[in-house]
Amino acid sequence: MDNSQPAVVSESEKRRRIVRNIFSQFIYNGVVIVFGLILPRLYLVSFGSDVNGLVSTVKDIFAYMALLEAGVGLNAQYALYKPIANGEKQTINSILAATRHYYLRTGMLYAGITLVLAVFYPIVMQTSLDYFTVFTIIVFYGTPGVITFFFQGKYRPLLEVDGKNYIYGYIYTATFVIGKVLTLVLLLVTDDLLLIQASYMVPTFFQVGAMALYVRKKYPWVNWKDTPDLKALSQKGSVLIHQISQVIFKNTDTVILSVILGMKYASVYVIYMLFFSNFDKIVQIFVGAINFRLGQLYHTVKERFLKTYELYETVLYMMSFMCHTVLAAFLLPFLTLYTKGVNDVEYISTLYVIMFTVVNLLTTLKHPLLQVVNVAGKFDATRSHAIVEMIINISVSVVATYFLGIIGCLIGTIAALLYRVNITIFFCGKNIFEGGILRKYIKILANSALCAVILFFIGTQGCEAVSYLYVIGIAALNTLWIGALFIAVNFIVEWKTLKVLPKKCVELVKRKLGKG
Repeated sequence: MDNSQPAVVSESEKRRRIVRNIFSQFIYNGVVIVFGLILPRLYLVSFGSDVNGLVSTVKDIFAYMALLEAGVGLNAQYALYKPIANGEKQTINSILAATRHYYLRTGMLYAGITLVLAVFYPIVMQTSLDYFTVFTIIVFYGTPGVITFFFQGKYRPLLEVDGKNYIYGYIYTATFVIGKVLTLVLLLVTDDLLLIQASYMVPTFFQVGAMALYVRKKYPWVNWKDTPDLKALSQKGSVLIHQISQVIFKNTDTVILSVILGMKYASVYVIYMLFFSNFDKIVQIFVGAINFRLGQLYHTVKERFLKTYELYETVLYMMSFMCHTVLAAFLLPFLTLYTKGVNDVEYISTLYVIMFTVVNLLTTLKHPLLQVVNVAGKFDATRSHAIVEMIINISVSVVATYFLGIIGCLIGTIAALLYRVNITIFFCGKNIFEGGILRKYIKILANSALCAVILFFIGTQGCEAVSYLYVIGIAALNTLWIGALFIAVNFIVEWKTLKVLPKKCVELVKRKLGKG
């Protein structure tokens, strides 16, 4: 075993890693967004809303299955923040050994659940496809998860906490492109649904090899078979509950719609969420890029953590409200073009746009708050919040869907999010931020009011559905004045926090020019 010590990373290197994380995730999510817009359209045209709804619902089911990893991975990240910040080799190895232990154990469970799901789910779902086809599709989607648990998952917490998200970002981008190009080619040259779905498994095999080689080269001192510190991951049960709650509000609606209303209505939901989730991916770029820095600061310099977080949260909220305002105003013209020729179900609805906008803005409000809960390791203390959120989401969504259809599902999600955002604000204000609750609500209300006023004047049909380029161009021009308004309002409301932002931007530019 290599006896070299893990290096304590300098402040300048940490800043560089944040920038690299953002850059790599922009590339990755850009690629995901492009293929995410192209492939569903081809599925719709080639196979109809029924198959599109099926494929999307199976994806959502395996998003639930991924929770088995989250309970281990997120708890491992929390346990690693302090020892990695201080370069404590033995502690890191014992935590990583425990991480490997739990990944192997839960991998067996994942494989078993996948098989049971493949056998029984085709019996209860409403679809025109035969049993064998649905069974095989589920197996194809489950196989990458099995591989992740047994071979790949253990690497991610180490890279996350060390600020090297950009490494798996580049690896995921390259392998994702390989897989999606293969899927795209198959969609264009064949109508064999099973062959097309088999391409979903391809990227995982490349990811496993690339991640293993990088960690072996850059972290030669890591010993995965060291004595595992199982106590370091003692909150994994509470972490799992938190992650179940997160995935339920993201994915329950399509499952409920597919069972109660059928796959066509699930397809409508999926198409709307496709566009809104792309904005959420952009939010997650910044959340993931700075996560390691917030975690290390919280466990080493608490006062600096509080100032850094407040600036980060304010900018994140401002940008998200601005982007969602533009999206709400110009989505329907884009959707009119996107669903042209698909007539088996109605896709265009102003009410859908408004409801989805509310859901995704509440999601944005929740992201940084739960991020703080995670880096502070308050999993046990807040597990009841996650349980109540799940109960509200599922119960309200199921009942409301029977009476209101898709709108009912969205109402259930909104009700759950309203509870979780507010309870988390109060919890963090009392236990982490040491006050500041009123300021957070003022910030949220100011952005919400501006969003509502802008949409009142320009509506949700911001332009004619002439062409994709026309809609994008008009939306881009309107983004200029909408963005200026949001910046002005936020600087007025949050001057104390944002006044340092211009100075930080100038310093960043000077550093870059100095290196150039």
